[in-house]
Amino acid sequence: MIATSLGTIVLAGVLATFMTLVRSGVRASNYSVMETQTRRAFEQMGIDSRMASGFSSNISGGAITSFTLTIPNNDLTAVRQVTYGYDTSVSTNKRFFFVPGADPTATAGRLDLVTGVEALSFLRYDATDTLIPTSTTSDALIKHIQVSVSVSRATTGVVKATQIIRSSAFTIRNISI
Repeated sequence: MIATSLGTIVLAGVLATFMTLVRSGVRASNYSVMETQTRRAFEQMGIDSRMASGFSSNISGGAITSFTLTIPNNDLTAVRQVTYGYDTSVSTNKRFFFVPGADPTATAGRLDLVTGVEALSFLRYDATDTLIPTSTTSDALIKHIQVSVSVSRATTGVVKATQIIRSSAFTIRNISI
């Protein structure tokens, strides 16, 4: 009887330790996915912004919800536009996305870069690194952009993992001011 009781206590301890390790592994995996998604998104946005010859932002409700970059082709004979934005139309699992063209509502070619976005902000700076307020609708002085994103991932039985990631300021090199 005593051996059975001790065996049950030891088994409960082993099971509790195992469950703690599993939860820790799932949380680490959630952080890894969030970090990977944002790193790839910022990398692509950095490449596009360094090549951009034009910038225009879409401001809604006092916040920038998307911006469009004008990028020359490889042979410089034509340009294309790409839009980066924050999908605020869904109540859960909001997304930071990329879409070819200047229409942030387009679905053709849309690529969700980061999922589980809780908050996202785009900041615009001029050549002297002065923040340009969203009350200024003109994008003529934009030389740098910065993105700050708050991402979370939840898994059943595991505490929600939340992370705030801020990009470096991306310099739009081909815009002359």
